[in-house]
Amino acid sequence: MQKHSSPKHTWKLPSLESRASFTGADAEVVALFQDAGKKAAAIKGSYSGLVDRLRKSEAFVARTGSVQFVRFGGHGDAESVLFVGFGQAEELTEEKARQAAGNVWAKLCVEKSRQAVVDVDSLRGARGIKSGLTHLRLARVFAEGLVLGAYSFEKYKKTQETYHGPESLVFVSRDKGLVQKIAKELEQVSAAAEAVNITRDWSNEPSNEGTPEYFADQAKKYAQAQGLKCTVLTEAEAAREKMGLFLAVGQGSTREGRVVVLEYTPKGVKNPKTICFVGKGVTFDSGGISIKPSLRMEDMKHDMTGAATLFGATLLASKWKVSNRIVTILAFTENMPSGDAIQPGNVVTARNGKTVEIINTDAEGRLVLADVLDYAHQFKPDAIVDAATLTGAVSVALGKHCCAILGNDDALVEELRAAGNANHERIWQLPLFDEYFDDLKSDYADMKNSANDGNGGTIRGAIFLKQFIKPGVKWAHLDIAATAYGLTHLSYYPKKGASGAYVRTLAQFAADF
Repeated sequence: MQKHSSPKHTWKLPSLESRASFTGADAEVVALFQDAGKKAAAIKGSYSGLVDRLRKSEAFVARTGSVQFVRFGGHGDAESVLFVGFGQAEELTEEKARQAAGNVWAKLCVEKSRQAVVDVDSLRGARGIKSGLTHLRLARVFAEGLVLGAYSFEKYKKTQETYHGPESLVFVSRDKGLVQKIAKELEQVSAAAEAVNITRDWSNEPSNEGTPEYFADQAKKYAQAQGLKCTVLTEAEAAREKMGLFLAVGQGSTREGRVVVLEYTPKGVKNPKTICFVGKGVTFDSGGISIKPSLRMEDMKHDMTGAATLFGATLLASKWKVSNRIVTILAFTENMPSGDAIQPGNVVTARNGKTVEIINTDAEGRLVLADVLDYAHQFKPDAIVDAATLTGAVSVALGKHCCAILGNDDALVEELRAAGNANHERIWQLPLFDEYFDDLKSDYADMKNSANDGNGGTIRGAIFLKQFIKPGVKWAHLDIAATAYGLTHLSYYPKKGASGAYVRTLAQFAADF
């Protein structure tokens, strides 16, 4: 397939390089560890005198994530030095290193650095560090923390910032063998950051621009550039597929919905496993006739983040050239109130023939997903994984530090949780007992789309989706409503807008499955 250029972005990722030596940087990043006995920073080499003065004055004692920028304090070509605290060596974790790197990026931006060099050897400069945290692994996660912080959404600003952070980050080590290994890791990190930022862009797009047609067109362009197969179903084609629930959600909108199907097939792999990713893409959710409160309704442009997340994960998995086949189905539509909108009490027929009584038109995400989950079975998947900003109830249950997972196969759930833990994108399993479906039984149809009270909302949403999974098919559902935007506790994620969380997790799952 002929490759095409990808859509342009307003953000630009810094280039990541790995070298044995480097000249020309305006700042050098050096990691410091605390000495458990003296509560001081410990470092060898040319900065020892400066560090000793900082220690004695207690200006900087290398607490985890702390940073100290010393202008004109650098050595060699580096004009300045930026010390970053790694805390007690025995307490260092991958996530602490990422968080510290996020703080480093923010400080480099404040100081208007153009080109920074990272002393990789200092990342492991103390005794007692955990044996699993090798130079290589620390360099990778530190790079992740740096570049995941390099994002801003300024597409609609008339006057955009001219400075967006260092243009280049060079990782330097005296170990030449390590340099080559780091270079390969940095390629994967750059690919991950780009995929995460594309997801962020999609989720941040205002709904007057980010329409179902817009995202379908964007998906085509990215697919062509990446060599993926892309098929787009119009509403007429969705009607021929008998996607009654999907169409019902969008019938109150003047904008037509779209179903996007992306296919990645690994080259040179015989009989690969097939993973189906299914994403909810409600480009704006007013709640429909069961309209939402006006407070923070503008955030409902993020209601398509499930689709955006799986799109980013698919792009990343294809860049990583994973050995499993991926079929990604993204259902884009709007949920609007109008004279044509579905109404509470309506009965609608799904693609699999089951009938659904509409109790609450704001429980629309499960309707959108139900038909495309059923549609996914035709690709004969070994596993189906869906992601959606499905319920506000998940925020009440779990807060913003993890997403919920529910599914019909514990091994599949555990694989996803393991991938999440590896990227510090936590996933917590909730029960999916059959008894929860009792609350969704209807007097007039096969089921209701919502119960009459708000108890167990996340579980009820998932138990509804389970009715559209055929026997014997492994399936897991991620409710990412709490983590889709506003992850202020992570230094390397934007303080406002879309987070891009779980792109890396789902791509790694696709690689490891």
